[in-house]
Amino acid sequence: MDKLILIKNFPDRAFAEQGKQLLKQNDIGCILKSADVGILGTTTSSLLIGVNLYVDESQATEASNLINAIFNGI
Repeated sequence: MDKLILIKNFPDRAFAEQGKQLLKQNDIGCILKSADVGILGTTTSSLLIGVNLYVDESQATEASNLINAIFNGI
């Protein structure tokens, strides 16, 4: 991945993992970044700032369209 673009900030890790899975099913690589400790638990700070989903710049438009189609309003 060259330049990473923020696609969405999810309110929690569960939604973020669902978004990651959606992109993976469509052959779009992505990473999640947050202050929590991952799937095993959360910290108070991650509840306040959420979980960011990033993709490579070359796939940002396609990823954004997919994520917004499913997770718009979350």
